[in-house]
Amino acid sequence: MQRRDFIKNTVFTTGAIAFGSCKEEDPYAEREYKGQIAIIGAGAAGLYAGSLLAEKKANYTIYEAADQIGGRIRSLKGFADFDIELGAEKIQGNRSLWYDWVKESGASFVSNTSTDFYQIGNQVLSEAQWGNNADFKAAVSLAQQSMNYSGADTTLLQYMESAKLASGVRHIADALVANPHGTSANRLSVLGTAEERQAWSAGEGEFLLANRSLTSVLEEKFKNILPRVVFNTQIKRIDYTNERIMLEDAQAQRRYVDKVIITVPLAVLQSTDLQFVPALPESKLASIRGIGTGAGIKVILEFNQRFWDAATDSVYTSGAIPEYRVSSNGRSTKSFVLTGLTMGEKAEALSAQSSAAAIQSIIKELDVIYGKGVASGALTNARLMDWGKDPFIKGAYSYPIVGGGGLLTRQTLSLPVQRKVYFAGEATHYGGHSGTVHGAIESGRRVVEELYRDVT
Repeated sequence: MQRRDFIKNTVFTTGAIAFGSCKEEDPYAEREYKGQIAIIGAGAAGLYAGSLLAEKKANYTIYEAADQIGGRIRSLKGFADFDIELGAEKIQGNRSLWYDWVKESGASFVSNTSTDFYQIGNQVLSEAQWGNNADFKAAVSLAQQSMNYSGADTTLLQYMESAKLASGVRHIADALVANPHGTSANRLSVLGTAEERQAWSAGEGEFLLANRSLTSVLEEKFKNILPRVVFNTQIKRIDYTNERIMLEDAQAQRRYVDKVIITVPLAVLQSTDLQFVPALPESKLASIRGIGTGAGIKVILEFNQRFWDAATDSVYTSGAIPEYRVSSNGRSTKSFVLTGLTMGEKAEALSAQSSAAAIQSIIKELDVIYGKGVASGALTNARLMDWGKDPFIKGAYSYPIVGGGGLLTRQTLSLPVQRKVYFAGEATHYGGHSGTVHGAIESGRRVVEELYRDVT
């Protein structure tokens, strides 16, 4: 079953909390705010919040710790004869601002007629070829059923164990459900995942750009506000004790503003890199702890020949990389590129190695799958992006954990503090779009509306 079909068959479009519609009207259009606003982070949420503030002619500055915009949207140029996404890659759903922006940019999508292949034991076969295998069918069925789950809160691994799913195919359910949600089966809440999926309102399908990068879409969309971004400025301390808020950066330089919008990744909030004075309320701290985030790695592999089936879209394996996508499909006629994605425990194990050692172990696993020396003999270039080691990102996107409280916890995370400190980013989206770019974008609209709601 192709990943896009898996999503189509399991996602509900209930319209719950559907932020981000292009037709949304500004409920506070008549309000003005003359104070100084700081936005921390130039990812999708921060950029869109800045764009909306610019429309209101507000005074604002975006502070970005890195030397580029995008956050976990980042493109690799020059590796192959097309741009490769090191972070977010797919537009999920056809009913969001993100989808609309990409379409408006003139980008074309990959026309995907390929199929997915699955490793069971030492064989890699297509879904059709595994069609009569009872264990395979049970794994796919369990993955689909997990999206409709309504029982006691449990991890995906516990759910597989209770269903007595054969150990030899558990990696398939893990790859279809946990890995794309940003973690591994022993950490993902099935109940939380089902709750988010049932609130989903972004439409169906998954879309890959054929002729440009996601970074270029952001750069074009927000070209008018890029001069408002101050790069290489990591805000380390936010003191909102007094009427004006003090921001202190890594060089101990201070700035004073009236309101601040925080859009940094959840992993940064969970670390000690950003300190608040006074400390955030306990309810806010509990919400930060109540949502999961962890290691995430993408590996990009270029080969001088194709050794996988010509019909391949993705290959799901039992090794360190749960899913390999043929990234050159629809983008190149010269390059043969596999992009591997791994999250959670498997990503942590790779991250403990050097990049060279991790890539070597990955290639060895591909040699086991496709034949001795096949992958290693064809490899021409490799790049590993370890998001957990990025000092300003610190990991993958957020996911629901057992006992975390689900969407209510995300809503608590999103709430402003003292009408001074506001929160946006994918982890704050409580309408089913967490872990997505369009969820981050929608949170940017929400946070600006909250800020102007509080203007008196």
